[in-house]
Amino acid sequence: MLLRFEVSNHRSIMEPVELSMIAVNRDREAARPLGWGDEKALTVAGIYGANGSGKTNVLDGFAWLQYAIRASLKGWEREIPRDPFAFGGDDTLPTGFGLDIVVNGVRHRYELEVDASVQFEALYSYPQGRRRALFVREGNEVAFRRGTRVTGGGRELITSTTLVLSVASRLTEEIDAVATAVLGIEFIGVWPQSSMPPDIRIHRFGFGRGRHDWHESLLEVFGDTTPESPAAEASTRSNRDIDRVQALAMLRFADLGVLDVEVADNSDDEMGYRGRYRGRRLRLLHDVIGAPYPLELGEESNGTLAWLALMPDLLTVFQHGGTLMMDELDSSLHPAISGKLVEMFQDPDTNRHNAQLIFTTHDTSLLGHLNRDEVWLTDKGADGSTALTPLSDFRGDRVRKSTNLERGYLQGRFGGVPIVDQYLVREALGIDA
Repeated sequence: MLLRFEVSNHRSIMEPVELSMIAVNRDREAARPLGWGDEKALTVAGIYGANGSGKTNVLDGFAWLQYAIRASLKGWEREIPRDPFAFGGDDTLPTGFGLDIVVNGVRHRYELEVDASVQFEALYSYPQGRRRALFVREGNEVAFRRGTRVTGGGRELITSTTLVLSVASRLTEEIDAVATAVLGIEFIGVWPQSSMPPDIRIHRFGFGRGRHDWHESLLEVFGDTTPESPAAEASTRSNRDIDRVQALAMLRFADLGVLDVEVADNSDDEMGYRGRYRGRRLRLLHDVIGAPYPLELGEESNGTLAWLALMPDLLTVFQHGGTLMMDELDSSLHPAISGKLVEMFQDPDTNRHNAQLIFTTHDTSLLGHLNRDEVWLTDKGADGSTALTPLSDFRGDRVRKSTNLERGYLQGRFGGVPIVDQYLVREALGIDA
């Protein structure tokens, strides 16, 4: 589970901002015990704010860190392609990242500071709550924990622009497990900026574990597989049946009127699918006067296609745990579906492996599904910089448990909403004052 993430001097973010998944209100089912002390973690966090206030840049900071772990070994030679504060300032200041994450039941803390090269990097673990340094790096000097046996030539691969986590597979199992956990976080709808080469930028549906084709993933779930042996066939069929039941439940949960899904042959297709998807395609069977009626995907609504595209990632995190980050949750999903999705992550019965959903949104109706410590607000300062504040910081008359959070947010009591000059709007539309 992700516990905290911090970033500074990245795009619209200058001073450090922190997104915490540690529960403030721990006396509820949605707060999950961590196995040590009294702390509990959240499975949901929603980031609100006006357009241009930096909501996406908070997620972009994590996307950049993940990209750095993937790319620095083979893609960075002369300097690190960072995105420092976009509105002026001191170019010599480093960009900083920090995260706390639970890996194999143990809390780990990773820290990184970079400018044109790596200035500082460290990884700590906290077994039984006591800190131990797995490695600490200043410049090119890396000190591993005493007694650590580094094999596979990993130390020789560390250069001024190469992160230690980028060569984790050639170091120790514990360091590699942390790197794998960070790389396993999924992104949907986050669009990293120009420092990332076009061939590895994040596109609309999926990155993390691989920018998979959601149609192909669902073909496998709903039965289009070719096992290599009878034993593999039995195993595949068993796993696929479990996935199929869950996938159908997700389709029905979205209230799309879907009874079932079939895999059809493209040879008799008239919808233009010929030659694609290895000769197979999905069709949804809709309930029409009590009978199933097939529709091609090209005939489905954008909302239905958006939900289908989410399903492989949702199935993965609900089955195995993990974290899913989504930009503009409300851009494709109906508010009722978005609300149910949030509830799925909060409910221990549907989310048995502590999967997490972190999202940005403008959908104020979701505030009725969120606790105060699950709501974060971005504001843009006079210098263009982004500030990130949890709603739980607001006390007294500004927010109470009984307060209608949606109404309070729209009234501007907590910030994070645009100030609209009605005169300028009318002028832009050519309406006389």
